[in-house]
Amino acid sequence: MKVVVNGYGVYVGTKNRMISIRKECEERLISAGNVRQVVVASSGVSLSSSFLRLASENNIDVVILNSSGSIAGRFYPAIKKANVVVRKEQYRAQADDRGLFLARCFVRGKIMNQYYLLKSIVKNRKRRDLIRFCYEIKERAGKLEKCSSQQELIQEEAKAAETYWNVVSEFYKMDGRKKRYDNPDPFNMALNYGYSVLMSYVMLAVDVTNLDPFAGFLHTENPRRPALVVDLMEEFRQPVVDRAVFKVSPVEKDGLLTRETRGEILAEISKRLETKVTFNGRKLPIEYHIYLQARRLERFLLGKEAYSPFILR
Repeated sequence: MKVVVNGYGVYVGTKNRMISIRKECEERLISAGNVRQVVVASSGVSLSSSFLRLASENNIDVVILNSSGSIAGRFYPAIKKANVVVRKEQYRAQADDRGLFLARCFVRGKIMNQYYLLKSIVKNRKRRDLIRFCYEIKERAGKLEKCSSQQELIQEEAKAAETYWNVVSEFYKMDGRKKRYDNPDPFNMALNYGYSVLMSYVMLAVDVTNLDPFAGFLHTENPRRPALVVDLMEEFRQPVVDRAVFKVSPVEKDGLLTRETRGEILAEISKRLETKVTFNGRKLPIEYHIYLQARRLERFLLGKEAYSPFILR
């Protein structure tokens, strides 16, 4: 199980070889053997050395998120096994047809997930006049096979995204899609925060493989941004973050999302990650599918398994 700790004044320690989570007079005891990950999602949380020792002994992943939802730090056992063959194939694939194939998969996954989610929203809101934009997005996915470079794929993705967000703006209080540096409105702030949280989960999924998180196939390599993680998270933006944020009414104060809003977003994202969906013939929580996609990517590079993008209909 995964434990998310969120709240000022929470203390995480141990009691009788169990994980103890305390706040004021309330205490929750959890068997360390049942926990695979502890995520600290807010400031003001204290972790004892006895807890960290117990976590290390039980191979529990301890992750600290910063206020933007991205990973600020991580604690795990000192020695990690690695298979250098995988990374060698990953670097080779960047220069051969496998790289373009994977880039195409990531873009197709994102565009088709935009199509299915937007089509559902338009139908539920009884806006049949907007359905044509859904099919316009779907048509973009059909053009991907003709793209002969990552740049062409990015251009098609950008055109589909523009249509998607223009229609989404009809239903939610947002002025198009804006990044952090574009003076975003509260709804865009919520999306930016949600995507940072999602990146953290995808980073953890990639980290348990032998893949290099900074060697991507679609996005440009950047020492400050794990390109492969950003590649893979494209398939999960709509199924996880958009569906979660669409249920929240974000509030900002002094240019930042309020603590309550961040808590709501985290709760909704956790629900989405725990939601069981069927993909590749297996009905599993979406979080498990993220880990499986990272594994499939690894096996694809070794020539052991086919790879297809995660698409939620």
